[in-house]
Amino acid sequence: MQRSSSISSSSVDAPTPHCYCGVTSLIRTSWRSDYPGRRFYGCSGYGTSRKCSFFQWYDPEPPARYSDVIRRLLETNECIRSENRELKKTRQELLDELRRLQQSVHETRAELEAAVAASTAMEDNMLASVVRTRRHGVVIIVLISVIVLLIFFPDRSR
Repeated sequence: MQRSSSISSSSVDAPTPHCYCGVTSLIRTSWRSDYPGRRFYGCSGYGTSRKCSFFQWYDPEPPARYSDVIRRLLETNECIRSENRELKKTRQELLDELRRLQQSVHETRAELEAAVAASTAMEDNMLASVVRTRRHGVVIIVLISVIVLLIFFPDRSR
């Protein structure tokens, strides 16, 4: 049995009552808005198939201020729980968005790497083409030079 220093000695020394089922009653706490935080004896079969309606207050009637404070604390607690649910929802949405952005970055990176590879291959082909063109140009210049030499400087050995 739970004990509290706020209980008078007469209630602490009193024997624990038995419910209508004949079973020792449990101390429970009410969270209804009309008796928030107030403790009572209730059947141990509460919430089961046993239909026992035994009820007896454990705590003396608290001052009105007590109930008001408990109600405000319960309201504040519910607000905090609601905010916590909203924050968890927002956190999950942000995590989902982060995953989508990471996937997008991964796809964009792959596309850029493919474009760089294609550009590098094209640059290599262009450089090879320039080298071939230079070689052809050199060959053409050499041929033209030989032709010019043959035309303007015919064989003098004759």
